[in-house]
Amino acid sequence: MKANKILINRAPVLTLWAVVVAERLGFKPDEALSLGKALAGLNAQSKGQRLGIFHPSPKELKKVREQKRGEELQVALFGRALPAIKIHAQRAWY
Repeated sequence: MKANKILINRAPVLTLWAVVVAERLGFKPDEALSLGKALAGLNAQSKGQRLGIFHPSPKELKKVREQKRGEELQVALFGRALPAIKIHAQRAWY
């Protein structure tokens, strides 16, 4: 009997899992989704750097560092510190 294989993209699974955990930590659903997306994106970026696939350009880094930011904090999720910024006008975390 031949075994069937299922291929699953891990990023959406990690995103949804992180959303559930963030909601249980007390974040609102939209805030939890933002944190879940950030976690999956940071994990993908760090893996790409380890594999030598992704190299940020100096221009991109300069643009990011020059941006004005609001109130910043670190949210611990799955052993990773996620940078979050409070947007007062919209009362949401991004």
